[in-house]
Amino acid sequence: MADDLPRKTHMFSPVQYQDAEGNWRVKIVSQREKLDDRAKGIFLEHYSEHARMGQAAQAAGVTPQTVRRHMEVDPDFAEACMMAEHNYRDRLIEHHQNLVFEGTTKITYDRMGNVVGEEKIYPIRLIELELKKHDEGYRDKREVDVKVSGGVLVAPADVTSIDDWEARFSGAPVIEGEAQEVVHGDGDDDGTNPED
Repeated sequence: MADDLPRKTHMFSPVQYQDAEGNWRVKIVSQREKLDDRAKGIFLEHYSEHARMGQAAQAAGVTPQTVRRHMEVDPDFAEACMMAEHNYRDRLIEHHQNLVFEGTTKITYDRMGNVVGEEKIYPIRLIELELKKHDEGYRDKREVDVKVSGGVLVAPADVTSIDDWEARFSGAPVIEGEAQEVVHGDGDDDGTNPED
C-alpha cells in the first residue's frame, strides 16, 4: 500500500496511518523540514541574487515562515540574511548609477541588418531621482525643523464658544506636567515603553 502513495511534493507529504478501527488512512501534512546548513546556503544564495524571501525559501525547500523562525533563533543566520540583502541593494544601486552615468547604447540597423547609427540614451527619470537624493534644490518637499512651545488644551466636544468654556471650567484646577513621548517597541501593541 505504501507504493500507492504519491511522492513528497514541495511543501506537503502524504502520511499513512491506521485509525482506531484498524483501517489504513492517508492524510496530507505540512512537510516542516528543518532548515539545515545546506538549505541555508541555498536560501542565502538566492536571497542575495534577487532579495525575494518567498522565492529564496522555495528554492531551499522551506517556507518563508521557517526562514523567519530560524532568523529569530539563529543570530548568525539573521546576520547572513541581512548581509545578503545589503549585497543585493548594493548591486542594485551600482546598476542604477551605471545607467545614470554611462547610459545605454541604442543601435539602429537598416533593412539588411547593417549598423547605420548608434545613440547614447540616458534615463532622465533616474537622473532626476539621483539629483533629488543628493541635492535639496531638486526635492519637491523640504524638511523644516520647527520647535513649538506651548500648552495643550483638551476641550470636550459640547463646548461651543470660549464664553461657554469659561463659564463651565473657570474654577477647575489646572493640571501641569510634562508630556512624554509614546514609543512603540518591537511588536508591542499596547503603546507602552518596555524600558520604563
